[in-house]
Amino acid sequence: MKYRFLAGAIALVMLFSTNLFANSIRFKGYNFKAKVVKSNHRQYKEFREGNKVMLKVRPNEEYSIVVRNPLPVRVAVAVTIDGLNSIDGKRTSPRNAKKWIIAPNSSITVSGWQTSKKTLRKFLFTEDTAAYAQWREDREGKPFGKNMGVIGLAWFWNKDELHRALHPPEPFISGRSEMADMAPSAMGARASSMRRKSAPRAGTGMGDVKQHRVTEVQMNANAGMFRVRDVMKIFYEFAKLPPEPLPFIDEERETMRFAPAMP
Repeated sequence: MKYRFLAGAIALVMLFSTNLFANSIRFKGYNFKAKVVKSNHRQYKEFREGNKVMLKVRPNEEYSIVVRNPLPVRVAVAVTIDGLNSIDGKRTSPRNAKKWIIAPNSSITVSGWQTSKKTLRKFLFTEDTAAYAQWREDREGKPFGKNMGVIGLAWFWNKDELHRALHPPEPFISGRSEMADMAPSAMGARASSMRRKSAPRAGTGMGDVKQHRVTEVQMNANAGMFRVRDVMKIFYEFAKLPPEPLPFIDEERETMRFAPAMP
């Protein structure tokens, strides 16, 4: 089956730096990695809460997602924010989701909702009431906001392309049988987003408009993370603000008149 994908003409870049991708998932023998970065390109610190990777974020912070392709062939990556596809805003399965193309052994930066072939709206952490998913739910009456606070990524590729890349033609017949498909590794554990009724939930809204030209290409993706349980999940919630230190103690409540002497 053939799928149609979008390739970012601006975001499709090779990263030669040694940035660490703390969040990774092992699938079919490969480590697929992604990280969430701030507008100043610094990576959000990640926390482990059980089987979940959690980010502590602040309202009105713009962010981007850097996605790595570890394969020697191009891959297609579905990126969802709060359960909505970053390209068309739809709630779809990993198989049917629109996807970004990443060149072999390289990375792309997905920095916003693609609103046309020329523009995007920046990802912006916001309270759930101002999130894009909640706006869609209020507008269309569908449960778009039920996956608030989670980023999902799923990688796909063509098995024949990968086989040819890993087994280039040989000048002589070796007599050896072809290598069998690599055994799948342990699947990612199921996890559900944390929801708190007493405090506003974190969601993602739409920030400033940015120029971002894309073009549509075709790819026969017949291998990858077709099941939801295989998908990489990154959860995020608002960080609790630390208590503000007070320069002085309320004199009316303080009974000590002098500084106690050390023994």
